[in-house]
Amino acid sequence: MEIGVFIPIGNNGWLLSENAPQYKPSFELNKEITLKAEKYGFDFALSMIKLRGFGGKTEFWDYNLESFTLMAGLAAVTTVATVVVAAIAAFAAVAALAAFATAVVAAVAAVAGSTTVTAVAAPPAAASAAA
Repeated sequence: MEIGVFIPIGNNGWLLSENAPQYKPSFELNKEITLKAEKYGFDFALSMIKLRGFGGKTEFWDYNLESFTLMAGLAAVTTVATVVVAAIAAFAAVAALAAFATAVVAAVAAVAGSTTVTAVAAPPAAASAAA
């Protein structure tokens, strides 16, 4: 079994709450989390792709980092076994873009060390269920 960390690329992390700490994502925050995960023996770091938030009073996920660029940067500064970018492939063009971006992130990782890069693309049916 492998255990990993789902990094917070959107503001306010995973809690839709006015009472939770409010923050905006940054490369430094995700680097710190990934390095701690590596230190504690986690096997991978997983990043979602979120292009639009939910708005409202907390502006939940209205501010996001671009996943492929973030993971390329993390691949360059960590030796965690795997960085994973999750994408929902609702259209063939999205799947092709995900494959290309994964190749770019993998190339950065290869230059940086032995990090493995994986893209997970959910089929359109899963995209509908996730919406």
